[in-house]
Amino acid sequence: MEARKEKLNGVLLFAAGSLIGAGVALLFAPQSGRRTRRDIRHAVDSLVDDISERTHEGMDRGREWTENTTQGVIQALNSGKDYIRKELEKVMSRGA
Repeated sequence: MEARKEKLNGVLLFAAGSLIGAGVALLFAPQSGRRTRRDIRHAVDSLVDDISERTHEGMDRGREWTENTTQGVIQALNSGKDYIRKELEKVMSRGA
């Protein structure tokens, strides 16, 4: 759980740093204000697309992990039920 928080913090810090760095670089670039605003908009759009893609990838991995884990839990529960049934049958057959 803690490792996941650290990764998320790392991604957010990277994204923020990238955005700030791109903004500063564009502000000091010798070009018109219109072109600078367009470049900033493109940089932000690119950053948002990248973050969105990484978020979707993370969600997909989370869904896959949950599905696999759920299947394992269901199998364990079914094995436990089978074991209990067998033990109950043994107890019932001894009492008869």
